[in-house]
Amino acid sequence: MTTMRRHPLLDTFGGQILNLAGLMLVVVAIPALMIYETWSEQVQLRRAWDIAGPACPVVENTASVFGAKGPKTFEYGAIRFDRRYGHVSCVAPPERGMVSDSVYRVCQFSAPAALAVTSEGRTITYKPGAGRRATVTVRDGEVGCVVGGWFKG
Repeated sequence: MTTMRRHPLLDTFGGQILNLAGLMLVVVAIPALMIYETWSEQVQLRRAWDIAGPACPVVENTASVFGAKGPKTFEYGAIRFDRRYGHVSCVAPPERGMVSDSVYRVCQFSAPAALAVTSEGRTITYKPGAGRRATVTVRDGEVGCVVGGWFKG
């Protein structure tokens, strides 16, 4: 039978402090890693949905904008979206900061031809054009639309 020998440093007070310090490092590192991952995911989400492009043309909201069939309508976060064609994908990225409860809304449209966005009782109608992608951002009640995006539907 073999006996295991302990290192002499482990039996000293300094060795016990060293072991405790190592354990504390592990205990602190795990939550720190989780916080970093959450922060990193939030930054990546905001970057992925921050679409640059020319502003969507604003038009008057008339019955002919959406054609004879009328618009396809949905609500997302108390905001009403109307589109003529295509598909849509939306997210609610968190505002800057780790503990912020506030989010903003971003929706990408694959080929809407026409869009109407109603937020806080105001409706803005955009006409990005047939077959063109559009991205709508609603932040602090302000509605913005750019021609462009990566969502294909």
